[in-house]
Amino acid sequence: MPRKIPLTPGQAVTVHGWIRARTSLTWGDVLANDALTFHALLGYNLTEADLHQLQPDLQAWVRSSKVRLEDLPRMLHLWEPHPIKDLKADLADLARMRWSADTLAGMHVTYQELTEIGLMPANMHMLGITLVGWASLGFSRYHAEAISREMLYTLFGMTKEVVLASLR
Repeated sequence: MPRKIPLTPGQAVTVHGWIRARTSLTWGDVLANDALTFHALLGYNLTEADLHQLQPDLQAWVRSSKVRLEDLPRMLHLWEPHPIKDLKADLADLARMRWSADTLAGMHVTYQELTEIGLMPANMHMLGITLVGWASLGFSRYHAEAISREMLYTLFGMTKEVVLASLR
């Protein structure tokens, strides 16, 4: 259940303004002010833990448009966001983020899910992920066997035999 979080006097003025300065922040305050987004609140020296205490429901952040795709890595450990399921990210969105395979894996994004939103061998390079990174997302020997020698070499700079030997 969301609750109020305490603010320092400086935070109170920055968040609420001089006239309405209060020493706490509620989810209602956030909803009432378009400028109070997840990103903006972090800029007021509030922590992810503070914001989780304020509103532990990820979908409430999403429904109110208070969170952006760029915020998800900061939400990773407390909310367990999924960029595709929660924010309806497409392949271009994910390519723009340039997240590491570890970050994507931490958000439980899989190779299979990426193929469902348009990933194919010809565009895998857009995400800037290594063979080891792809493997951590579920790219397997089975997937590599279906890709041409030329494409595997273009993607990973290795022969098909080396790629296959590197995968389960």
